[in-house]
Amino acid sequence: MTARRWLVVFALAAAVHNALRAGAVILGVKGNWFFPYLGGRARRPPDIAGWAELAVIATVLAPAFLLGVHFWRRTTPLGPILRSSLWAALSGALLGLLGVAVLTQVSASYGYMLFVSLPFAVGLHAAVALSWQKPITKSDALLVSSAAVLLLGAILIAAAMEGLICLVMAAPIALPLAMLGGLFGYTIRHQPALRSPATFLLLAGLLPSSAPLERALIQNDEVFETTSSIDIASTPDRVWRTVLQPAKLRPPTDLIFRAGIAYPRESHIEGSGPTAIRYCDFSTGKLVEPVLLWEEERRLRFSVVSNPFPLEEWTPYAHIHPPHLDGFLVSRQGEFRLQPLPNGGTRLSATTWYQHHLAPSRYWLLWSDKIIHQVHGMVLENIRERAEAKN
Repeated sequence: MTARRWLVVFALAAAVHNALRAGAVILGVKGNWFFPYLGGRARRPPDIAGWAELAVIATVLAPAFLLGVHFWRRTTPLGPILRSSLWAALSGALLGLLGVAVLTQVSASYGYMLFVSLPFAVGLHAAVALSWQKPITKSDALLVSSAAVLLLGAILIAAAMEGLICLVMAAPIALPLAMLGGLFGYTIRHQPALRSPATFLLLAGLLPSSAPLERALIQNDEVFETTSSIDIASTPDRVWRTVLQPAKLRPPTDLIFRAGIAYPRESHIEGSGPTAIRYCDFSTGKLVEPVLLWEEERRLRFSVVSNPFPLEEWTPYAHIHPPHLDGFLVSRQGEFRLQPLPNGGTRLSATTWYQHHLAPSRYWLLWSDKIIHQVHGMVLENIRERAEAKN
């Protein structure tokens, strides 16, 4: 068998494997990575709802997948209908939907494959698909690739797979990469290999299947540190006592919190010294923080044993719970540090040590640092108001 046919067989096996993995998750079957549908224990018995969900996905995705193969080969008799940017964008979006479903709902993987490779592949596919229907320009490639990734976002919201907040956060990286994929598709649109179904199968099958390999090669366990400070016109003794007192924060006015990002509402400390525990009620749950260091009028450090959800998604549905809400942004430790100032005041600093299991990590660090600085700002401003009010 030729190398090309081996490639087709390998890509087809990967695509079938993705479908089986998705079906196993829907039906509640646990198994190993390579054969998740064999030898596993049931998390829950396959019920009518699970079979119905699987049937709906099969009804929608199977024809879309076959249509994509035909569309890639340009042998479909529906050519006159498909000769439009809308259908090319939809073809790219359906390719992306399959990838997102496997990467997030099955593998719970939010890394380079999802945020870098997949948008690029969606834009590439949309541009090439349009080029087979009519001659295109670079502007056409940019428009159809952008439309494909935006349409994918709309489908993810409609399918209750993601909420608006996370899609808005991902847009600054996903949209340029999709456009870059569109430009690349425009550049190679005349290559004969693009007319082979193997190319489509590679995009549809191998990208989602690579999540376990990415996890094995890229360890994303770095701990990040974010510090915010504020000057308070009160002595360290007064500020220290204010830090230890129960606090009730006013509702935030920042758009980022009103959009659904978790924010603090109340806090209190039970006990004193190194056996004390600090509790902070957030809009999405409770933060539980046993004290690690208790240095009077100098430093209060605590670990974190329970984290609230990082956000509450904007969605047209009553409730959705994407996998990234569980353990993908977690606080590890926190600290208040007091520094006396020459004018008799106090510089109060708040530090958070945290992890997020998202990639590219430096891109998501821009968002997480901003959010944590905003949370620090709410807490520090509340302490300053209460400390200075006692003067």
